[in-house]
Amino acid sequence: MDRNRLISFFKENPVIVRCIWSLARLFLRIWGCFVPLQKKTMIFSSFGGRKFDDSPKALYDEVCKRKEFDDWRLIWAFINPDAYTLPRGEKMKIDTPAFFKALLYSRVWISNSGMDRGIGLKRKCNIRIETWHGTPLKKIGGEENQNSLRKRPEEIHTKIDRETIRCAQSNYDQVIFARIFRADISSILLCDLPRNDSLTKYTEERIRQIKNSINVSLRKKVILYVPTYREYLNHADTSLKPPINISKWETILGEEYVLLVRAHYAVTKALEIENSPFVKDVSAYPFINDLYAISDILLSDYSSAYFDYAILDRPMLCYAYDKDEYEKKRGLYLDLDKVLPCEVDYTEDSLIKHIVKLNYKDAVEKSKRFHQKYAPYSGDACKVVVDKLISRL
Repeated sequence: MDRNRLISFFKENPVIVRCIWSLARLFLRIWGCFVPLQKKTMIFSSFGGRKFDDSPKALYDEVCKRKEFDDWRLIWAFINPDAYTLPRGEKMKIDTPAFFKALLYSRVWISNSGMDRGIGLKRKCNIRIETWHGTPLKKIGGEENQNSLRKRPEEIHTKIDRETIRCAQSNYDQVIFARIFRADISSILLCDLPRNDSLTKYTEERIRQIKNSINVSLRKKVILYVPTYREYLNHADTSLKPPINISKWETILGEEYVLLVRAHYAVTKALEIENSPFVKDVSAYPFINDLYAISDILLSDYSSAYFDYAILDRPMLCYAYDKDEYEKKRGLYLDLDKVLPCEVDYTEDSLIKHIVKLNYKDAVEKSKRFHQKYAPYSGDACKVVVDKLISRL
């Protein structure tokens, strides 16, 4: 059974998962009695070991710059360690005995989606930094409308967490995070996400370099399509097939635009795309901030990408062709029609019409207002979080 099938099996069998979590928690607590703390060791993980990016990577870069950590041991946990090269530190395969032992002896854990694989390992000597990976537009953390693990009694009755350092982009997500993580709201830093610090630092030269590296015309505007993953779809078919006719788009928009499609990491193929001068599948491109930087318009549906991209004060569009199904099966915290800085399109023709008739100046003003409400603290998160870590040490 491969990793994806195993994950699907666990999602469909919550009783088995809870039994495994309970046994693993007990075992690690006992093991921890025999594993001494290494006071100058820090372990990182991004998206459960799938990536070397996002806020953990941004914090890793900041840590590497600080003299306070010159003599620290830095560890990255990956599903496939051989796929990555570290400028400093060592690699480790996630979900192995060595990994769980490293959790026990590491003074600091830094992750964006939980480090202990849902086990709920608690050691007073560990300092945990959990940045999360986006402001929630869709329901998360067990509040989803359809979630086999949503009623975990061991989480419902846990004490309020006052120790874990977390990040929020605004008061809106700070309140949600406090609730779903059962955290003291004062422990959640209003500093934005560390991964977003770089968004306002791109130069025109760097933008040209990125466009050239993926063969995007310098004379055309770029639309970046970042659709949300529908986790309730058939696990055996992880392709993404929204109602989009690429030939139609190219005929109408091809003279002025290039379309970049960035699928979720759990999606194997997006839109059956064959790269061309008009459309490109950039799902494998390592740094989404580069794609934000070169894009003139963001197109999404229920993604946290809106909150990050808003920092650039550029137009955004919403293609919510399956909104009723998504709200029923996953659920949303916000009313898209009332909150997003754009009209919500439910059909392909309506969406294309809005692209063709886009008033760039008006769209920018709407994005600016959205930015000020939902991402007002952007720009300095790495410094804020690492300073907080140093004060805790």
